[in-house]
Amino acid sequence: MEYNLGFITLEGFMKRNDGNRKILKFCFIACGQYGGRQGDEFARLNHNVHAINTSDVDLADLKVVTNIVKLDGYNGAVKDIERGQAAIRDNREKVLGILQHPDVVEADFVFVIAGMGGGTGNAAAPMLLSNLSRVRKPFNGKPSFGAIISVPGTWEKRGIKKNARWGLSHIDDLIRKRACGSVTIIDNEKLFTMTEGIFSDTETRLDWTDYGNSTLSALLTETAFLTTMPSGKTFDADELLDVYSTPGYYSSGKVYIYDDESLEGNRLTQLIEKSFRDSPTASDYDYELDSVNGFIAAVHPKAKDSIISDSDFRILEERFGRFIAAAEKPHSGLIDNNQWGLITSRNKHNADERPKAIVYTGAVCSQLPARIVKMLEEIDQEEKELEDKRNSRGSKLSLDLSSFKAIEKNEVAVTKEPVNDEFDLFGSNNKNKNDKDDDDFLL
Repeated sequence: MEYNLGFITLEGFMKRNDGNRKILKFCFIACGQYGGRQGDEFARLNHNVHAINTSDVDLADLKVVTNIVKLDGYNGAVKDIERGQAAIRDNREKVLGILQHPDVVEADFVFVIAGMGGGTGNAAAPMLLSNLSRVRKPFNGKPSFGAIISVPGTWEKRGIKKNARWGLSHIDDLIRKRACGSVTIIDNEKLFTMTEGIFSDTETRLDWTDYGNSTLSALLTETAFLTTMPSGKTFDADELLDVYSTPGYYSSGKVYIYDDESLEGNRLTQLIEKSFRDSPTASDYDYELDSVNGFIAAVHPKAKDSIISDSDFRILEERFGRFIAAAEKPHSGLIDNNQWGLITSRNKHNADERPKAIVYTGAVCSQLPARIVKMLEEIDQEEKELEDKRNSRGSKLSLDLSSFKAIEKNEVAVTKEPVNDEFDLFGSNNKNKNDKDDDDFLL
């Protein structure tokens, strides 16, 4: 089925329905509010998407995704990770139904999409990733599944950042154990900063979250479509899967090279840097020292005088090799194409389009981006300072409220959980754990 592309803009070497005729088959398991919204954009491009949520409101907001699982017994996770985990366990058969669905089992690569600040997506991501190895065949000895996650910005509340710390710690553990492929990080801080104020003149208001969701879906789909295009120096599907299946943190981007642009001096290195800097994915990695895999692929109009010559591309490959110096075997491809122009969501062509090449880049790094590391360090410091204050004030006198224990005749004591064990009429054992073992994620 062909859907309205919404805010998505595809490059001119693709037609609007080409996303459904790709060699690679991707499947997305979209968890929680962020996962659903990002999943909706992938569904516009005819990818297989399954949405999971505790919230009826969030699920009703989906415009394109049709494979929907509502976690019964809950109406939102109130940004509570344990509540999100309970919702998944209480709906175990539904979740297993997704994991065993042909879309998931037969895909070339599966992405779990989740926001790290909430309850449902944050809880679901490590649980699903921990179980995918039971239904997925590895790719060349590596996990054929990974994740797309959003991370809170600096303005977001301390509790949201603590949730992100929890989710990131478990996903990082899976990466260290090589039990998960690449994880794409969408840094809300970067995304908001790079898009602030630039859409005020558009016909339809496009905010920073819409921009991130639509741009990422187009970028991933265009990159996959490159692997279908024959050329003398191809970038094939297995090379892209090799990158996606590499455990680590993935970033990607693209940059234009116009036909009248000089590629002398340090210009090619600057273009590589720009491709990552201007992308919706987090990009403040130490690419030189922490990269473990990557690719660079260029596509340009087929013409007598190519925009990127063979010698230019050899230099571009060499510069990219330096940029991700720690990666031993980065992939590359140069693709000639005889279709050009710009196809937008309204199916209009831009008559003033200048001849250009598009360079696509991707890199997997072993360490988190610098901004995220700083955020995690800051939240740890805040927690320590709060604990120190609690300890320093522990000796102050408490107000004696014992005389107010009796409840007036017309008053009602309302509580969802027992305040103390002595009030627990059901004999339940409600213990909270901050640190989860691997078994906690097994369904």
